[in-house]
Amino acid sequence: MRADEMLRQYTREGNKKLDKQYSGTRQAIMDLARDKMREFMRKADVGLDKESMELLVAIIAGSMMQSFSLGYGIGKLEGKTDKQIYL
Repeated sequence: MRADEMLRQYTREGNKKLDKQYSGTRQAIMDLARDKMREFMRKADVGLDKESMELLVAIIAGSMMQSFSLGYGIGKLEGKTDKQIYL
């Protein structure tokens, strides 16, 4: 299997594990996203309605979860190939 295919596979695996095995990590990401949303509101001196706050939390958390899954995939690929992966 080619490295790019393996990376995709391992990234998907990381995403699935985030939903099941690493549910505590998923919850921590959501908590961090809420903290970042509050920090944004305070620093930007902006008031948001509940729907906008939840949308901002979802965007932040989604980005963090994608980063986690990609990092999981890269780490697993590096372990399998004994080479460092640079994006």
